[in-house]
Amino acid sequence: MDYILSVSIILLASLITGKIFTKISLPPVVGQLIAGVIIGPAILNIVKPTNLISSLAELGVILLMFIAGLESDLKLLKKYFKPSIVVAIMGIIFPVVGIFCTSKLFALSNIESLFIGVIFAATSVSISVAVLKNMKALNTKPGVTILGAAVADDILSILLLSIVITFTSGSSVQGNPNIFLLILMQIGFFIFVWILFILVKQFKIKLAPTLAPIVGLIVCLSLSALAEHVQISAITGAFFAGILVGQTNYKESVNRQMNQFGNLLFIPIFFVNVGLNMNISGIVENASLFLFLSIVAVITKFLGAYLGSRLFKFDRLSATEIGVGMISRGEVGLIIAEIGLKNNLISDNYYSTIIASIILTTILAPLLLKPIVMKTKQI
Repeated sequence: MDYILSVSIILLASLITGKIFTKISLPPVVGQLIAGVIIGPAILNIVKPTNLISSLAELGVILLMFIAGLESDLKLLKKYFKPSIVVAIMGIIFPVVGIFCTSKLFALSNIESLFIGVIFAATSVSISVAVLKNMKALNTKPGVTILGAAVADDILSILLLSIVITFTSGSSVQGNPNIFLLILMQIGFFIFVWILFILVKQFKIKLAPTLAPIVGLIVCLSLSALAEHVQISAITGAFFAGILVGQTNYKESVNRQMNQFGNLLFIPIFFVNVGLNMNISGIVENASLFLFLSIVAVITKFLGAYLGSRLFKFDRLSATEIGVGMISRGEVGLIIAEIGLKNNLISDNYYSTIIASIILTTILAPLLLKPIVMKTKQI
């Protein structure tokens, strides 16, 4: 029965900290992240990360990205497709190079330094989405660019991860015989999604109002599972599922039900779970590395995204919003770090330090993003 008590404590801590942070005009997700740090092994050690909590958290981030897809304006996403791709690419190149050089300063091997760079190349779209949703800024020019760039960033990061693991370890990536087959499977996934979009537009699907949310959830989970099967992040599949369902007449009812369903249990658990993974020992043992990784991770991601958006004539404030919106590493960085540990590409000595740095960027991002979004909306 311990897991029932753990979930209860997580929800209570999430509720209290979320309300406190809302009262002091800060994003509630920051309160939920900090709640995880407080009740987790880092401080009080009341709740420990478990496979069950991790699974519930994964469902939470899938639902969050499904809702983001539902609420996205497809016309705006198409309009800002080019800047999103450029922001994503520059937001990968800068951190990979910067983190590689930083790791080499601490005498890490070339392979370990490169892989740590790949970890910090990823962006956690879910954290920024939660802040932008809360502030009703998801369908603004910078908001759409952040969303498109972060999704593209995740896809490119997973491809980069596959290539690095294949060519550094000499082994297959989680059972795939070669990188070329993996890339073909991933291309096939996007072709399949594109065919689904055409079918949805061609045929008007009629469902009973009560069935629409269930069918929407099935589409979300199925595309997430398929994306994960071809080793694209499950959250990317969920995002495309949201856009897909958003093209039907059931968008509003599905969105309303998914918001209620997700925010009741799964989404708060996701944010608290990020904090639960914070490990103080990792910071203490390698304090200098932690500090340098965190600073370089924030600066390089910001610079890459900022300069990428400036190339497309975004004003300085909007470019700053995009840069800050891309800082958070969150769940994608955590997933890549775990894969690296399993494939012996990073050592146990540095794993906790990397996780702590990822979580710090995750907590910093919404704190920095909110005041910038408020300034942008005032113009």
